[in-house]
Amino acid sequence: MYGWRGRIGLIVPSLNTTAEMEFHQMAPEGVSVHTARVFNKEVTREEEKEKAILQMSSELLRAAKELASVDPGVIIYACTTASFIKGPGYDKELGEKIKGETGVPGYSTTTAVVEALNAFKLRKIVLATPYNIGIGKKETEFLLKGIPGMKVLAEKHLDIVAGLPKGEIRPEATYRMAREIDRPDADGIFISCTNFRTIEIIEQLEADTGKPVVTSNQASMWIALKALGVAGPKGYGRLFQKETI
Repeated sequence: MYGWRGRIGLIVPSLNTTAEMEFHQMAPEGVSVHTARVFNKEVTREEEKEKAILQMSSELLRAAKELASVDPGVIIYACTTASFIKGPGYDKELGEKIKGETGVPGYSTTTAVVEALNAFKLRKIVLATPYNIGIGKKETEFLLKGIPGMKVLAEKHLDIVAGLPKGEIRPEATYRMAREIDRPDADGIFISCTNFRTIEIIEQLEADTGKPVVTSNQASMWIALKALGVAGPKGYGRLFQKETI
């Protein structure tokens, strides 16, 4: 039987080509991942992006109900942008809606990221994303307002509006991007977006910078495994050795 240690329900944007792949790679033996998609209209103009993201989340409860059919131990809404777009508190509200609809513990990626940053007590970070500038600035604002004492010492956004191209960026390019913005006084690195390939480079970045690295999919898997009571895998960074706060 698949999922004999636990089942993860994963809700992903329809344009996301990365989250499922990284979840399956990180899943420990005996943990299964089951996916539902929410429609994410492809847009190429920045002024249309926020509306498309909010419309996508209108399908959240439908997807959660579908996933509840396989009796998961946890459901993750794997979209960072969709869970920080309306500011601090909205990320947890989404998780509460999932639980209210299904009775299954629910978490958004942004909630997972906040818990991961807090687990390391990171308060001076650098931020790398593939987002367009407007969305990237909203994430910075969320971090500064949502985590007491947080400072973003440097940030870089690739200014990509469309969804599919984000999943086409090679991980070595993301590695170089993170090294480029790293600062001596930064205490950690956060790489955002569940459609941004990162799991191949987390341990290399940690080894080369001496700093903890948090990424969207890594943090989402971490919080899911904690909810299941299953030990984390090796090879994907220090985070899996951390307890939730």
